[in-house]
Amino acid sequence: MAYAHVAGESARRARQWEEDALVAEIRVLHAGSRGAYGALRVHAALRRAGRAVNLKPVERLMRERCIVGITRRRRRG
Repeated sequence: MAYAHVAGESARRARQWEEDALVAEIRVLHAGSRGAYGALRVHAALRRAGRAVNLKPVERLMRERCIVGITRRRRRG
């Protein structure tokens, strides 16, 4: 098809809208944990809320938008 890029444009737009909605949910969960939740906990919270999403997109979206969890300090003995 000579105009395949035109046909795929609506699918790309829908995917972008879906990602934006997911990022909004991620930001709410991250802020609700006072910034403590990383990708693993955010993913688990999304699953508990009934949102069927894989871990890798959550990791990618958090990385792209610089959403990071708090890192625990290393204990020195």
